This record gives sequence, structure tokens and C-alpha cells, in this order.
Amino acid sequence: MMRLLIPLPLAAGVILAWTVCLDPGHGGSDAGAIGIYYTEKEANLDVAYLVRSYLEQLPECESVSMTRRTDRYVSLVDRVEYANAGGYDRFISIHHNAFNGSVQGTETYCDTDGSPESFAFRDITHPYIVEAFGYTDRGVKTAGFYVIKYTEMPSILGEASFLDYITQWDESLRFAVQWQDHPGIEGWAYCAGVCENLLLPVTPQYLSRTVDNSYPSFTAEGPNRWDCGYYGVPFGPDYAWINVSEAVHTARWNPYIPVSGLYDVSLWWVSGLNRATDVKYIVHHHNGESEFLVDQSAGGEEWYSLGSFDFHEGTFGWVEISSEGCTPGPVIVADAVRFANVPTGIEEGISPAPEQAMHIFPNPAGASVRIEISGFSGVSEVGIFDISGRLIQMVPSLHQNSGVFLWAADACDTGVYFAVVFNDKSNILSRRIVILRQ
Repeated sequence: MMRLLIPLPLAAGVILAWTVCLDPGHGGSDAGAIGIYYTEKEANLDVAYLVRSYLEQLPECESVSMTRRTDRYVSLVDRVEYANAGGYDRFISIHHNAFNGSVQGTETYCDTDGSPESFAFRDITHPYIVEAFGYTDRGVKTAGFYVIKYTEMPSILGEASFLDYITQWDESLRFAVQWQDHPGIEGWAYCAGVCENLLLPVTPQYLSRTVDNSYPSFTAEGPNRWDCGYYGVPFGPDYAWINVSEAVHTARWNPYIPVSGLYDVSLWWVSGLNRATDVKYIVHHHNGESEFLVDQSAGGEEWYSLGSFDFHEGTFGWVEISSEGCTPGPVIVADAVRFANVPTGIEEGISPAPEQAMHIFPNPAGASVRIEISGFSGVSEVGIFDISGRLIQMVPSLHQNSGVFLWAADACDTGVYFAVVFNDKSNILSRRIVILRQ
């Protein structure tokens, strides 16, 4: 059943206080460190967007900018000039190291002749990054790296891990498949360092993820191009908008959910007299879909909750906005959506019980994959999904109620897949499967 939601007017303004410039190292023709499955330029950009996702949730944060938002080459000079022209309060250059495949660890730099504030920023942030990965602490260091030497604000450069490491595990694979939310825990670590350095009273929840219209995980579709708007107080630098017409236009926010559980879904938009009053939002969650009609002519410029929904790890859940059914003429706005984990206690009974387990081997695999589950009753099939959440195949058990399944993955491309068990439409268990082709 669709519910009509009319938001209350904005009660309080957003506190504006400080700004941060994020510098995802390398890009374009400059790949940086090269792993077997991922490159440094990719990892740097992934982490930068997650740092943004956390920082932009803070009411004290006026803006977070990036020296590059896509896979493109930006010179060191241009990075520094961009940061200095913006007059940011903090500068973070995000990197991942390389040596000979056998060295692993975390190190954080500031300029050798940097300000006391840069040294303090480095010393505060470094322990958070070390704790995030739990790798060898290679210490805080100084160097004359161009981007931290010539920026005018307190600046640091992080080398969170060695991307080429392959001795005990493959670090590039951990980034490629988001193993244990690899980019996310690093992104939160940088955010925590900023919060402590600026003496902020609150650090965002690790399990709270936002998707803004300026992020790669936001997509918009329709026959006409969505425009960018800057009026009011958007979440992030701008918002997407389009005039409602007879043609249907949609947009989608699709986060990576780090831990299965119950998440509050909240919307951010900028209201206006020309906004549609019957905007359809669809929450795609574990138990199906929930539709809402929202009046965008009121409220806005603050988080507005649609409610709490079950999501499971990966990219299976998303929120969609649609012009379908809207009265032609007004504007609909697609800005940001937040997915915030509901605290322990409320979600009791949602997650699988501890004795429920799934074992997959071999993993990574090249062809056949054996899946064994325990702690469930009456499971006759296991779903195989790709990284985008598309169902690939339902695999039947080898024998009735045996809990053993054999997936013949010969026809599947190299990539990340998920084996998913559903139980009475309330419990869910999923595990990643990595398929590698020689």
C-alpha cells in the first residue's frame, strides 16, 4: 500500500563551520600502484567517496570537495592550486603503497617543514587508519611530497596499505571485492581523524552510509537529461532535478551495505514552490518494495525518514525516485539518501542466529563451487546474485534437505557474486563468491 507523506517544515538551519579537500591520488593515465585485480587509482577514488559520505553527514561540515571525481589525470600542480584556491580547512591526499609484493603496513605523512597543525592532524589520524586494517604500523613520517608541501592548509598524505601485497593474501583483491568492507573502514578512519582533529562532538556511525546525486552509486535515467541545481542547502555540492512530463524519469541511490540488518532510510531534498507534491519513492529492501508519495514543496534541507527496512550485505538494496504518476509541469528533485543502521536491540531477530552458517569452497573459484549451509531448515535452493543485485541462478540442493549445493559457474565471467539463503522471508544469510578466470 502506498502512503502519502507530507513533511514538516524545516525546524532549524544547518550549522556551517569547516571545509575539507580530498585528493584521490593518481587517475587517468597514471594508475599508481598496480595490483593483480585492482589499481591504486581505483582504490583511492573508492575511499575518497566514502570519506565524503561520512563527512557530509556532519552538520558542522560546510563542504567536501575532491581534486578529481572520476578516473581522470590531474597534475600535482593543479591539485595544489585547486585546494589553495578553495581555502579549505583540511587537505587529505589518499594513496596506497607498493614495493615488491611482500611488504604490508600503514604509514601517514605530513610535510617535513609542515605546520604544527599538519603534524597534529597526521598524529591524530594515523592510529585510526592502523586500527581500520590492523596491518603493521609503519609509523608517522615526513616527506616532501608536492601535494602536502605546497598546500596552504593543514595537510596529510595516507598510505593505508600496500596494494601490491600478495604474500599472505592479495590486497588488490580485497579492494576489488570490498572484502569486509575494505574501502568503507578506511573511509571512516579518515573521517574519524578529521572529527578528532577539529574537536567535533560527534563522529558519524560507521554503519551509516549516504549516497548523494554526485556519487558514482547514483544513476538517473529517462529521455531527458537531469539538470543540476544549487538553490538552498543541498546535501553535497548540488542536486539533480527535472521537470515532470508525460515521459517517465527515474533515479536510483544504490549503496554498498556493509552489514546485514535493519537500516533507517532518510531523504534529503531542497523544497520550493515549483516542486511536485506527489513524488514517488520506492525502497527496494530484503522483504520486497515499499512505495511512498512525498510532497517536495514543503520541508527539505534536513533528513526526513521513510522508516526502517531490512537490507543485507552488498548492493542488493536501493532507493528509487520516479516521476511516474506525477502531475506534469512541476520539478522533482533527486538529492541524497542516507542508510543508517538501527542500533542493536531493535533489530533483534532480524539477523541470522549465530549457529546459522554458510561455507563456500573453493573461494576464489574457477568453475564449480560447493556451498554448504547449516542452521536452516527446509532450504531447497540457494540464490546466486551478481554484484549489481541481479539474480543469476537458483541452485537446487544436491539431495533433499542436505544443505549441500553445487553451483556450476563455468558460464559466468570473472567477478564477485553472492550466494544468498532466504528463510521464511525474514532471515537472510549471504556470502561472497569470487570467480576468477585464468
